[in-house]
Amino acid sequence: MSGGLKVSAVIPAYNSEGTIARALRSVFAQTRPPDEIIVVDDGSTDQTRNIVSAALSDRIRLVATPSRMGAGGARNVGIAAAGGDVIAFLDSDDEWLPTKLELQLEMLTSDRRLAFVACAARSISTEGNDLGDTYGLRRISTGSEAWKALLACNFVATPAVVAWRRHVVAAGGFDEALKIGEDQDLWIRLALAGSLGYVPESLVRVHLRADSLSSWMLDDLLAYTMPMIERHLSQQRLRLTPSDVRRIRGERLNRFGRVAYVRGDVVRGAHLIARSMMLGYQPIESTLYLLRGAPPLLWLKRQFESRAAG
Repeated sequence: MSGGLKVSAVIPAYNSEGTIARALRSVFAQTRPPDEIIVVDDGSTDQTRNIVSAALSDRIRLVATPSRMGAGGARNVGIAAAGGDVIAFLDSDDEWLPTKLELQLEMLTSDRRLAFVACAARSISTEGNDLGDTYGLRRISTGSEAWKALLACNFVATPAVVAWRRHVVAAGGFDEALKIGEDQDLWIRLALAGSLGYVPESLVRVHLRADSLSSWMLDDLLAYTMPMIERHLSQQRLRLTPSDVRRIRGERLNRFGRVAYVRGDVVRGAHLIARSMMLGYQPIESTLYLLRGAPPLLWLKRQFESRAAG
């Protein structure tokens, strides 16, 4: 049972005047509401702080950062201010479905080996359209070996996480030096500290922003996310086989390459996919992917479609 637990919801907010009320409404609607809601205003210049202040109650606390810290830094401020046994993360532009905390807390307290619990999530476009499961067909791994799967591919959305505060603090919180991937980094460290539980029901709505694609810029992936993964590979080298390392690197490089490819950076995308193939990662599937997306074939396809339409 989770009734004796104190749960803290941590919500970083930056210029969120258009979405923070929706996020708070989703917290208020929980069948098992959190005991406190900590909104961290991260240097907003709009009406975010006023909107939160108008909603202040004995359960809502507004904390302001001295200057803009970014989402990871703002979450760390919220974690430090939290008095709960469990931290539940929510971003200011996303929302929880009503039974999220209830179902996740039941799981978290059912197994003392669990360090954190995630759940499925659905992505919502800027126009309000449901785009489907946030992580598509990616395989979900749970238990004590989930850290290996998370090294290869992230399948945990930040607003889908509830975690024991003691594990989050012991892991060092979010790495504020990371421009992107700071959430993935913490999930890996939490999975190394304990087990990952997963509620397969979609209990979170992740609202995409107009700038959401910026987090998938190839230069940032290569400058921040890949070195973070390499650091974990080095730290866990005694627990990983050479085959594990090749598979993890191969899957990461392949995903980065496909991101570049679909965004028009064909040369670098193809190079990254080729590197993943040299590591033995899905050589046949990757070859077919490259062939289907090759510029000459795309040109021929467009010519054929144009003539067929005419």
